[in-house]
Amino acid sequence: MRSPPGIRAESLTDQVYSLLEREIVEGRMKPGQRIREKELSQRLGISRTPIREALLKLEMAGIVVCNSRRSYNVRILTAADVSEIFEILGILEGAVVTSVAEEITDKDLELLEQYNEKMAETASTEDFHTFGLWNEKFHDVLLSKSRNHSLRDICDSIRRRIYVFPVQPRTLSHLIEQSVREHKEIIRLAKAKDASALGAYFRDIHWNYQAHLPYVEEAFQKAPVAPAEGTDHFDRLPSPRKSSALSTKRRGGKRLLSIAK
Repeated sequence: MRSPPGIRAESLTDQVYSLLEREIVEGRMKPGQRIREKELSQRLGISRTPIREALLKLEMAGIVVCNSRRSYNVRILTAADVSEIFEILGILEGAVVTSVAEEITDKDLELLEQYNEKMAETASTEDFHTFGLWNEKFHDVLLSKSRNHSLRDICDSIRRRIYVFPVQPRTLSHLIEQSVREHKEIIRLAKAKDASALGAYFRDIHWNYQAHLPYVEEAFQKAPVAPAEGTDHFDRLPSPRKSSALSTKRRGGKRLLSIAK
């Protein structure tokens, strides 16, 4: 049986994961904010099981952290964290592109150009999350040439931590414009199939924290952070009657959710 319009075939866990990720991206859940399973369960009208499973996935993705009381908080991404992410990606992606440079095809180059144009378009909209999605596609064109799929998944997971963090809008266009310029150079080196230069560019320029320091520190160090832990310090989620980000429906005796766009 086909799913009725508006109902997704994905699991409740995946839908809750997508909802929480979007609320973090949009700044509705601030870095450091505690995530209360009971309130989410009441708001979404579902049991705590898919919520716990979604939180575990978010923890594995590095988007939330589990504290000593087995509750979760939105991760606070600092400039130091970004520095570590840059270093890891520089080493891993630099090694991959060096090894696959000779295998890059004309079709790959067309995709790189296309995805970079899509990223350039997000500079005016200040949509960092959408930029991150196109950026992932760009990098995956090159990483997919490697036969090490686990390595690609690791790079995607680490890189995604940056793009689900609510950065300061006034620095966003600068970050995106610089990235687009660097991608143009990556495309040029890929066309030349210059393996050593391509790997060095990823390692020493594209993922060089110092080269991006002014924008990164402004974007991440001054991002809004939730107040210190405490019962009354966190905004409660809207009640189910006033605002529901997920609507529940039943099909074949099973409860499904459709996420409001």
